Amino acid sequence: MIEALKKMDHLSIGLILGLLFPITTMYLILKLTSNMSLFYIISNPFFSPVIDSLKGSLLINLALFFVFYWLQKDKSARGVVAATLIYGAGYVWYMIFM
Repeated sequence: MIEALKKMDHLSIGLILGLLFPITTMYLILKLTSNMSLFYIISNPFFSPVIDSLKGSLLINLALFFVFYWLQKDKSARGVVAATLIYGAGYVWYMIFM
């Protein structure tokens, strides 16, 4: 397992990067284009158009997936896909229950 981590071909690496990059991208987009915080928008369901526009930050996962794919790091690419599915499930839950 340590050797797989050294090679950057591990499911947890893809999962961690796939979870952190979209949040960082959303935070940067909000800081550059709006005066509202990420937590304020998430806690207030009336801002769903803003949330819809921020779904584009998940495209960073697509780029990350292709980087791992081109580098032949298949397990890390699976982690990115798993992180994207977690975000998708969270988004569906947000739209139904909030």
